[in-house]
Amino acid sequence: MKICHAQTNGDYAFFRKMFSQEDGVLAIGADPNEWWFDYDAITKVFQAQLEETGGFKILVDDPCACCNGSAGWIAGNPAIKMNNGTEFPMRLTVVLEKAQDGWKIVQWRSSVGVSNEGLIGETLTT
Repeated sequence: MKICHAQTNGDYAFFRKMFSQEDGVLAIGADPNEWWFDYDAITKVFQAQLEETGGFKILVDDPCACCNGSAGWIAGNPAIKMNNGTEFPMRLTVVLEKAQDGWKIVQWRSSVGVSNEGLIGETLTT
């Protein structure tokens, strides 16, 4: 996925170009404080986090990508590999809207899966 490769390579010009600058653009991360509703905030925090972590790789899986008219979406389970060797699985969904100058990200959602047992103390049907 080009998005994952851009983040791995620190190509934030790609993100500034790919994220919609329209009202309603949203990015949600795995941390409870990661919820941004503004283009400037999103693009600044993506770059800041890469700098703070010293960089990391996104190991792309086999994402599912679909579109219907002017709406598109991508879902995948990439892994994050930190520079210190720590690796963990992620969940990523991206919603895009077809604009005059190409597809633009209108929603980005990354999370880390937690088991039902770990979250609520019960095993549920999955």
